[in-house]
Amino acid sequence: MAITRRQFLRRSALAVAAASLNQSAVRAIVLSSPARKVLVLGAGMAGLVAAYELTKLGHDVTVLEARTRPGGRVHTLHEPFSDGLYAEAGAARIPDDHDLTHKYVKEFALPLEPFYPNQLHALRFDRGSREEVSIDGFTDAMENHFGYDLGGNPERWQKIKGGTDLLPKAFAERLGSKIHYGSPVVKIEQDEKQARVVFLKAGRQETMTADNVLCTIPFSLLRDVELPALSSQKRDLIKKTRYDAVSRVYLQTRNRVWESKGLNGFAFTSGAIEIWQPSWSQPGPRGILMTYARPGEAERITKLKENERVSTTLKQLDDMFGGLSESFERGSTKCWMEDEWSRGAWAFVGFSNFGLAIAPEGRIHFAGEHISQWPSWMQGALSSGLRTVKEIDEFVKV
Repeated sequence: MAITRRQFLRRSALAVAAASLNQSAVRAIVLSSPARKVLVLGAGMAGLVAAYELTKLGHDVTVLEARTRPGGRVHTLHEPFSDGLYAEAGAARIPDDHDLTHKYVKEFALPLEPFYPNQLHALRFDRGSREEVSIDGFTDAMENHFGYDLGGNPERWQKIKGGTDLLPKAFAERLGSKIHYGSPVVKIEQDEKQARVVFLKAGRQETMTADNVLCTIPFSLLRDVELPALSSQKRDLIKKTRYDAVSRVYLQTRNRVWESKGLNGFAFTSGAIEIWQPSWSQPGPRGILMTYARPGEAERITKLKENERVSTTLKQLDDMFGGLSESFERGSTKCWMEDEWSRGAWAFVGFSNFGLAIAPEGRIHFAGEHISQWPSWMQGALSSGLRTVKEIDEFVKV
């Protein structure tokens, strides 16, 4: 998640380009040549925003998605929880300075609410002892360990009420039948006249042709796709890009026993694991506590069996909050290294490889959080997707 080098030159040149595209270019571009056929590979945030804007420009867009849902690593879990409760498996927080994310949240009229509660106390264990602190103490711990990008004033953080996946669902609703689900890509090739994508549908190979292809498939998966159309340098970069592990464990309880003790369900452990209570703003007596472990701790948790992940987390949180074992109803987990269509939570190709990573190769273009100035964030996926809208439209006009 961390990129530094002065936060990639303060999100410099590409941030300016993305902002310019966001504010004016997408609205102002008028298609000056016949609509061309564009294949978008992946219905995560980068693919969705690109397909949405390219469609508005009049291009003939088709999206191929391996999963049976949109959103990629934006995924809200409603099962196995009771009473309509939900929790995030992927993207959850939206900081106030992520303008592109806020742009589309507003465009689709999605309601926002605070990410953090402003009542009761959070817990900190990162300074050598158990401390009850205000929620500012929790975000202070985040800033100390991960930097301002994950800390600062708790009021700068919001979430989508009803679940973060309402954003990709809003894009998908507008794209409709343009998205073909259950269609994993197995080969990408091109010649002087067109690009071709081979994919699986119900276990059988099919082929689609297009004038341009936008590939938003994570490099962790793209390395297993046949890529005769790409240069050896690009293929090498795809193979060596490392994706980080993230694990989350969820505990549903009959009641929110921690609140009776003056605790809001948020905590920061000595091992830098975050603990959230996603249900704090949701109705009903039941509650959810969840852990969020990053690289280092995440690999250890991923190696455990599902029941071991739940049982060890229940013990850990029971020791912190007390009374959880008696109220515990069920648990579940999400380890992104195990996800068939992600094989990791996030990545960054690195400063020295950034130009190579984003450069189109012939008719094939690339987008995704891993090749953005905001790796791991929806903002990164959106900005990279918008960058390729401009690329593809200018390619058409050559």
